[in-house]
Amino acid sequence: MVVPIILLCLILIICSLLICFLYYVLFPSVQSQMEIKDDPIIAFKEIHYNKEKKEIEKNPDLKAFVLCSCNKKFDCDTIKFNKESTCFLINSQVGTGTDCKFSCIGLGDCKKVCPQEAISITNKTAVISDLCIGCGKCVDVCPLGLIKLIPKDTKQIKVCSNCENDITTCSDFNKEENISWKSKKDFKIWHYCYRILTRKK
Repeated sequence: MVVPIILLCLILIICSLLICFLYYVLFPSVQSQMEIKDDPIIAFKEIHYNKEKKEIEKNPDLKAFVLCSCNKKFDCDTIKFNKESTCFLINSQVGTGTDCKFSCIGLGDCKKVCPQEAISITNKTAVISDLCIGCGKCVDVCPLGLIKLIPKDTKQIKVCSNCENDITTCSDFNKEENISWKSKKDFKIWHYCYRILTRKK
């Protein structure tokens, strides 16, 4: 009777030691190894924390605007691109895919970097909504320089960046339009809730 009790106690002690080893030695060491990066001076966790905590620069007087109309049409055939590609890569290989070298490629490099999710793609063209805070991140990534920051109270602008007046079949070539940032009111409440839920304390 005594032997089974001793064996049971030994098994419990071994299991306890094994659990302690896993939680206090093995798991922490594996986690620390996963955080090692090329730069041993700054821990990956600290870099990640700093990136998340870095505040977005806002410019309340400016909004981003795309100098290419989403209503444009072309008489000539346009090239269809792989949606997994990027505007930068496509522009370096085949240009814009239309007979206008100033046309928006529409693969959304700007959309991917926008912290406000204020950019959508319509008719292969970036369209900026009223969620824009004028941070300028989209301006830096557009390979064609089609996006610029303009005063938010601008009423009319030429929605075209074809400054060389190259011949093109674009229906909106050098056309002036009234400024109206596309509203995304239905999205605002969800965006606000998402930012509250993902806010780091």
